[in-house]
Amino acid sequence: MSANESTQTPNGNLRVMILATVAFALCFAGWTLFAPLAIYFQAEFNLSSTSVGLLLATPVLLGSLAKIPMGIVTDRFGGRLVFTIMLLFGFISLFFTGFARSYSMLLIGGFFFGLIGSSFSIGIPHVSEWYPKKMQGFALGVYGVGNAGTALSAFGAPFIAESLGWNKAFIIYAFPLLFMAFVYWFFTSNAPKPAGVKVSTLSDKLKLYKSSRLAWIFCLFYFMFFGFFVCFSIWLPSYLCDFYNISPIKAGGFTSIFVFLSSFTRILGGFLGDRFNGRKIMVLLTVIVLVIAIFLNLNVSLTVSLAVFYIMGTCLGIGNGVVYKLVAEYFPKDTGAVGGLVGAAGGLGGFFLPIILGTIKDYTDNYSLGYIFVSLVCLLCLSFMEEKTLLNAHQKVTTAMQ
Repeated sequence: MSANESTQTPNGNLRVMILATVAFALCFAGWTLFAPLAIYFQAEFNLSSTSVGLLLATPVLLGSLAKIPMGIVTDRFGGRLVFTIMLLFGFISLFFTGFARSYSMLLIGGFFFGLIGSSFSIGIPHVSEWYPKKMQGFALGVYGVGNAGTALSAFGAPFIAESLGWNKAFIIYAFPLLFMAFVYWFFTSNAPKPAGVKVSTLSDKLKLYKSSRLAWIFCLFYFMFFGFFVCFSIWLPSYLCDFYNISPIKAGGFTSIFVFLSSFTRILGGFLGDRFNGRKIMVLLTVIVLVIAIFLNLNVSLTVSLAVFYIMGTCLGIGNGVVYKLVAEYFPKDTGAVGGLVGAAGGLGGFFLPIILGTIKDYTDNYSLGYIFVSLVCLLCLSFMEEKTLLNAHQKVTTAMQ
C-alpha cells in the first residue's frame, strides 16, 4: 500500500458489503435454528414452555454478550480475519450439535454455536470503515439485511426436520458456514487506515464505555428495537402453533415474512437516518410498537394478528437501521466497540423476552402480561428520546473526542 492510498477516505466497497451481508445471514440462520425446531424438541423430550424458552434463549445470551469483545477485537485486527474465524467456529459448533441426543446436550450446543450471533458486531465496523459518513446509514442498512438469515432457518428447518429428522438440520446448515469462511478470507479486505490516526487501546475502549452516556442510551434503544426483533423471530413459531393451532411449517412460513420485513426495512432505516432526524423517526416507531403491543392483548384472528406483527416487524427493522446509523456517525473511530456494546444490549433483549413470555405462559396460560411488559419497555425508551437528553449526551461525547 502506498502512502497516498493510506491517506484516502474510502468511497465504498460493494464486494465487502455483499459478502459481509451473506456471511452475517448464514451466521444468523445457524444462530436461530432452535426456534423453528422447538416444537420437535418439546415433543421428543417432553419440555415445558419455560424449558423451551430457556433453550431458545441460550444461543441469544452468548451471542449477545460476545458482541462486546468481538467489536473490540474487530477494531484491533480487522473484519477479514475475525469474520473468517467466526465462520469456521460456527461450522464446527453447529456440526457437533447435530449429534445431540438430550435436552442438556442441546443446551450445551446452543451455548457454543450462540457465539456466531455476535457476528453482527464484526461486520458493522468492517463495512462502515469502507464508506463515508453520508453513505454509512445505507451501507449498514444493507448489511443488516443479514437478519433475514432467521427466515432461512424458520422456513427451511421444518422441512428438513420432517423429511430427515431435526438433527440433520444442524449439520446441513453448518456446511455453508465452512464454504463462506474460505470465500471471506480470499475475497474481502480491510479498509486502508488514514495516516496519523491513533489506534485505540483496550483501555481507551473501556474508558469510552464508562464516560459516554450516549453509548448507553443507544443500548437502551437497541434493546427495544433489536431485542423485540430477535424475541418475536424465535418466539413466533411456537406462539402461532400454540395459540392458533397451525402446523410448524405454516408457522415457519408466516414467521419468515416477519423476519424478511424486519431485515429488509433496515435499508430504509439507514436511508432515512442519513437524511432525517433520527430521534424523531425513533419516537414515531416506538409509539407504533407500543400501540401494537396493547392491541395484541385482544383476542384477534390469525389474519389480524399477522398483519399487526408485520407492521411491528417493519417498524423494528427501520429502528434498527436508524440506531446503527447514529452509532457509526457519533463514534466513527470506535464503531466496533460501541456497536458491540449496543448489539449486546439488543441481544439481551432477545434473551430475556422469550424466557419471560414462556414463564408467563406456564403460570397464567396466556400472553397478555408479556405484551404489557413490551409496552413498558416502549414507554421507558420514549422517556429517553427527549431531544434535550440526546443533545446533552451528544455534547459530552463531542467534548471527550476533542
